[in-house]
Amino acid sequence: MEAGAPPVVVERRGGRSGELVLRRRGDDWEVILNGAFLIASVNEASSRALVTAARPFLPDGPLNVLIGGLGMGYALDEALELEMAARVTVAEFEPVIVEWFESYFGERASRLRRDARAQVVAADVTDVLRDSPAAFDLIALDTDNGPAWLVRGENAALYDVAGLALVRGALRPAGVAVFWSPESYDWFARRLLRLFPSVTASEAHDHVQGRRLAYTMYVCRG
Repeated sequence: MEAGAPPVVVERRGGRSGELVLRRRGDDWEVILNGAFLIASVNEASSRALVTAARPFLPDGPLNVLIGGLGMGYALDEALELEMAARVTVAEFEPVIVEWFESYFGERASRLRRDARAQVVAADVTDVLRDSPAAFDLIALDTDNGPAWLVRGENAALYDVAGLALVRGALRPAGVAVFWSPESYDWFARRLLRLFPSVTASEAHDHVQGRRLAYTMYVCRG
């Protein structure tokens, strides 16, 4: 968020994982979970990169897309820009975040309502993956804050070998999975290579409080 005056609390709600706080400072928004950072609008560029990093590797034909984590809707918005996207499903664990998206995030929320290809479900993305074998051409995961910086401890299971196997199993042949990460982790890249034949680390950047911060998108081809 921009430096200056402290953020204003817009709403404070109880969620499935604990206390969620929606804050605003000027045009910037932020969601805090149990006192820890979860989502911020200043991460728009890296959120969109979760989808754009996959573009060069996507198969031809109609695409079925799954996004894990709604955030502020930037990855969803970018997925709907894919010409071949036939269906885009977002799994968001916290119903409160879905409500805030619909109430506060204007054009992106309006686009969701207008676009018949898109749906947001209040669900754990792990359950969606488990119930959807060989279903998706693109799986884009921005769950918690990546594989190591976890606000919700249960999300660690998505990044272990069994969780990654669920992701691989939910991809169609030639499908692509992308994992958002706050930084590059050699151990995570090695783990991904145990499940996927090809892993590419793509860098994305956000500008936060006058600083250019780098993030890593792990692009995995099935």
